[in-house]
Amino acid sequence: MSEMRYAEKEIYRVFIAAPIDTVWSELVNTTKPRPFFWNGNWDTPDFAPGNPYRVSANNGKAVPVIGRILEMEPPNKLVTSFRLTNLPDPASRVTYLLEEKDSGTDFQLITENVLAGSKSEKSMADGSKFIVENFKSYVETGKVTFGAQMMLAMFSLMAPITPKSMSVENWPYDKAE
Repeated sequence: MSEMRYAEKEIYRVFIAAPIDTVWSELVNTTKPRPFFWNGNWDTPDFAPGNPYRVSANNGKAVPVIGRILEMEPPNKLVTSFRLTNLPDPASRVTYLLEEKDSGTDFQLITENVLAGSKSEKSMADGSKFIVENFKSYVETGKVTFGAQMMLAMFSLMAPITPKSMSVENWPYDKAE
């Protein structure tokens, strides 16, 4: 049996012109869809270390991501396990780091332990770029980029054909890794 190889750690960084508490609050908000997370909602019994989470689609019928909250140091650090439910790849690790600067916040999204050469590796690379760009836009302006708005509209139209494997019934909290 061959040993799993992991991709290099990837760091996606952006400066957000907003106070660190505002940036943190938007990152961990569980009360409304997060357009920078493809209109997904953090869904967890308790947003605290050790607890499972799901990112559920805005319509509540699909779960594209599951994981566990591993570490949390408000307002500077959030670490989660992260598994795309439509792929057979193992969970990886995602870290969000926030550092207060004079005129805003340095925001980093770091991906680690992603299976090298996997579909998750490509999906997470593309997704991380989307998240960072649109998180910045959302925090600074209240909306995501025009391109993201078009993509989210398309996803909304495609909701009826979401793969059954991503159905919320298939992803109870105890499946979080």
